[in-house]
Amino acid sequence: MDKLAIRHMVELLRDKKEHILKDTVYPFKDILRSKEDLEALKLRISFLFDLFLLKISSDTCLNTADFGARVQEFMSRYDMEVEDFLARFDEIRVVMESHISSMPVDETNKTLTIAKLYRFFLDLQKEAYLETAKQKNKELLHKDDQLSQLKNDRMEILSKLSSSFAHEIRNPLTSIKGFIKLIEQRMETPVEEKNYFSYIYNEMEELEQQVNQILFLSHEKNHQDIYFTSVSLNQLLYDAVDYFQPLFYQNKINVELNLCENVTTLGIEEQIKLVLYKLMQNAHDALIMKEKNRCLKIWLTEKDADALITFSNNGPPVPALIRQSMFEPFVGTKELGKGLGLAVSKQLMKKHEGDINYTSKEGWTVFKLRFPVEKEVTQ
Repeated sequence: MDKLAIRHMVELLRDKKEHILKDTVYPFKDILRSKEDLEALKLRISFLFDLFLLKISSDTCLNTADFGARVQEFMSRYDMEVEDFLARFDEIRVVMESHISSMPVDETNKTLTIAKLYRFFLDLQKEAYLETAKQKNKELLHKDDQLSQLKNDRMEILSKLSSSFAHEIRNPLTSIKGFIKLIEQRMETPVEEKNYFSYIYNEMEELEQQVNQILFLSHEKNHQDIYFTSVSLNQLLYDAVDYFQPLFYQNKINVELNLCENVTTLGIEEQIKLVLYKLMQNAHDALIMKEKNRCLKIWLTEKDADALITFSNNGPPVPALIRQSMFEPFVGTKELGKGLGLAVSKQLMKKHEGDINYTSKEGWTVFKLRFPVEKEVTQ
């Protein structure tokens, strides 16, 4: 378009401005609440109309960055989704295109003007989408922060409750054990009846272990946490596999144990042992759900300053429903389980400045433990 044709088109559009504005507010008329709302909308469309005329006459790059923010305010006021707004906004373009098509100018000028109109509206729509995406991201981040805070608060409360609960049970349990031992020593009973005391001790030992697990959920240090010593991960894995070997043999589970040279970490042997036994038990329980070709692979490797222990089994995968929360307390798949195993393992790994994570790929369920390697003391 030459300058004369451009000026002529701008003048024609400016002359019909009031008539065009009257038609352009129609797509939004059903949501406006008052006459003041109508006038405010006309004012905003009038500004965009003048901006478009400037675009035609100068063909310069216009700053439309604030349009997205204005759209957000408008949508918030009238409780609109961006798709609804842009559908109505596009009807404004259709109205303007109709008026341009009716102008007494040649077809070439009409086509070029309509092309600029399309470009102008496309830029505005892009700003509206970008601002909407930015606001959505802000809302999601805010919700993530809230969820994270709720989770932290929940774990803090659980930590305090578990510590209090465990101590409230452990103290009388210790007294009961002492009195039962005293009664056993004073009673003269047949050997068969003395077996009952053995059953009682075994049950109390099991209860004490459960109490200890609940105590491990606490963030507070317990009586064991001050006794960090050098622990051989190789030996613990040997012992764990040896302990479970009869169970693996009985259920036809093939175990592959691959260990690097002796690796040690600073920690509490009984707590690390508990983590290894929990993962070994979980692998066993998953594998017996598989009909045949049951396999458990255990690897110990050293990378940089970390020791990595990997448990991989080809049993059924962890249900998708709990994958995001499996390390939280009371989350599990076993019908009679308490859902504490992985939560306790997670907490114990944190106490040992390590971590535990889960992956599932190509038919294998993988749990990986990371421990800091014990540093050698130089003379």
